[in-house]
Amino acid sequence: MGVADTITCIDCGGTCHRIPFEAPELGWQQGDVVTYRCGDCMDLWYLEVAEDDLDGNPLSPDVPGR
Repeated sequence: MGVADTITCIDCGGTCHRIPFEAPELGWQQGDVVTYRCGDCMDLWYLEVAEDDLDGNPLSPDVPGR
């Protein structure tokens, strides 16, 4: 599945973008916290990376377009 570039804002239904957009240098790991900001209401969302988000390889970098 991979760590999402965008999510839907639960408060307003707008699009939240991951910040920073680039994946960490060593890739995402379980327990990392990913920050998203909504472009409409400007809310911030902090989501924890779960095992299911890692595509089975905790050190694989996030690939754009997934």
